[in-house]
Formats: sequence, C-alpha cells, structure tokens
Amino acid sequence: MQSHKFSTENFEGTLVCSKCNEVFTKQFPLDLEGQTIEFRCPVCNFPGEADIPYKPVEEREEREEDLTELEQEDMGALDENY
Repeated sequence: MQSHKFSTENFEGTLVCSKCNEVFTKQFPLDLEGQTIEFRCPVCNFPGEADIPYKPVEEREEREEDLTELEQEDMGALDENY
C-alpha cells in the first residue's frame, strides 16, 4: 500500500501491483481497518495483498464523539415523541 486516505464511510488506498508495477486506487469499507486484504491488479489480474492501516487515534476519537452526540440527539427526539 503506497498511501491511504480515510473518510467517514470508507478508506481509499493506493496500491501497486508487484508484477507489472501498475499503480491504482481502490476503496474499502472502514470495517476492514487494520486487516490484511487481498486484491487483483486491474491490468494483469495478478493477486496481491496489502495491510490496511488503522485510522489515526485523533480521528477515531472525533468520530466516536460525533456518534455519541448523534445518539444523544436521537434519544432526546424519542423522549419528546413519547
């Protein structure tokens, strides 16, 4: 894996084929964070593996805080409706 970029819903990795040296990007779900994935080169179809890194701790903490805030807002809206 040459480089990577996290978003709120997925992870984009830049991969390089070990056979033909083709450079390409591929998107993966965040659920695969920290795992080794298998892929095929889109040019020569050669199989390869790459380690998907973990999201930086700061970003992970921010995401957890955002999710907590959303859950609290949802609970407040439910309480108002009942």
